[in-house]
Amino acid sequence: CPEVKCDASDAAKLCKCRNSRERLCKIVCPAYTPTYLPCPISPPTTTCEERFCIMMWPQSCYCANANKQACYEKCGASNPISKRTTTTASTQTTRKPLPRTPTSTINPTPTPYPTHAPCGGGRPNYLSCDEGFICIKDPYKPGCGPECDGLGICVEDKICGGFAGFACGAKEQVCWDDPRDECKEGEGGNDCAGVCVWP
Repeated sequence: CPEVKCDASDAAKLCKCRNSRERLCKIVCPAYTPTYLPCPISPPTTTCEERFCIMMWPQSCYCANANKQACYEKCGASNPISKRTTTTASTQTTRKPLPRTPTSTINPTPTPYPTHAPCGGGRPNYLSCDEGFICIKDPYKPGCGPECDGLGICVEDKICGGFAGFACGAKEQVCWDDPRDECKEGEGGNDCAGVCVWP
């Protein structure tokens, strides 16, 4: 029969190991008659693997209680005594519900206007507009904009104003003089076309 080394620290494990050796002997030597021993039942262990919890109260308390409960469900033994996680007066915060203001459609909250995408800038990092948009100087900011390598804004390449008085797509938009044409309203030009910008 093959030699098998068995752990003698636990009687139940030793018995199971010896019975396994008898089974191996029967496989190697078919004429051998194995002698199986009745094995004792291993006593339940009450040691569980150690789990770590965050050291911030009260989460550490909840975690420790959950670990004790998991160990009890796995290993048995006595029912665990959980730590109390009640707060002390110094750490309690008292909160009062804020009075609700009725929502009314009479004075709706103003929403911010959409913004324009930036364009222009210096030559090494020039920003282009999407198709259907043009780059102009932001009329609400000082400076010369894209003409002198500054930033500008992208606006839709769609005419507004002029003789026909085309309106902008959104009523909040302003029709601003188109810088690409020669018509300047402040310099004697009348009914000049423009582009729509957000204020």
